Amino acid sequence: FVAMVQYMDKIIGKIAKKVEDIGQAENTLILFTADNGTHPSITSGWNGHQVTGGKGATKDMGTHVPLVAYWKGTTPTGKVVDDLVDFTDFYTTFADAAGVQMGKTDPIDGRSFLPQLKGKKGNPRDWVFLHYQPYWNKTPGQYARTENFKLYRDGRFYEVPKDLKEANDLSKGGASKKAKRIQKELEAFLATTPPAPEGKKGGGFKGDRKTYPEWKRLFD
Repeated sequence: FVAMVQYMDKIIGKIAKKVEDIGQAENTLILFTADNGTHPSITSGWNGHQVTGGKGATKDMGTHVPLVAYWKGTTPTGKVVDDLVDFTDFYTTFADAAGVQMGKTDPIDGRSFLPQLKGKKGNPRDWVFLHYQPYWNKTPGQYARTENFKLYRDGRFYEVPKDLKEANDLSKGGASKKAKRIQKELEAFLATTPPAPEGKKGGGFKGDRKTYPEWKRLFD
C-alpha cells in the first residue's frame, strides 16, 4: 500500500511537471480525488488517530475522500476549504471553467465550485445526498448530510466529523436545537427521494438494476 501511494505521487508529479514544461500550467486544472476510502484491512494514521479503511461502507471512512486542486496562477496556494463537494459537481464545474453553456440535456444535479478554486466564496452546497446501490454483495443505503450532520434513511442521525465512527446516534436523544432543526430539514428532503432497496445485497451479475429516470432534478 505504501509503495502504491509513493508510485502514485511520482506519476502525479510527472504529469504536473509535463504540463509546466510545455507551458500549459496556467491553462490546466489538475484535480486529485478518489472514489472511496481505503480497504478495511488498511489502517492509517490521521491527526493522531488510527483510522480503519471504510471502502464499501457509508461512514466517512468510505465516502469522504481528498480533493486537491492545482491551477497555476488561479488556485490560492495552501488554502483549505471546508465546503461540501459532490462528484455531481464536477461536470458543472468543468463546463463553467471551459465557458460552456450547458443545454437542456446536460445533467444539472451539480453545483459549480469554480469560484472556490479561484479563492472566492462561491455558492457552496448546504447538503449532499448519497444513494449507495452496489452490485457486489454489499448492502445498499442512503443518507443526506450537511457539513456537520448526517441523517440516514432509517433515521440514524450523527454529528460528523466529531463522531467519525458514528457511535452516538442523536436520534435517540442528546441533539441540540440546531441539530434537531437540521434533522427535520434532512428528513423532509429524504422524503422526496426514491429509496435504495432495503436489506438486499446485489450480485455482480444482477440483471435488474433499478433506475429512476423520472426522478425530479435536485437543483433547478
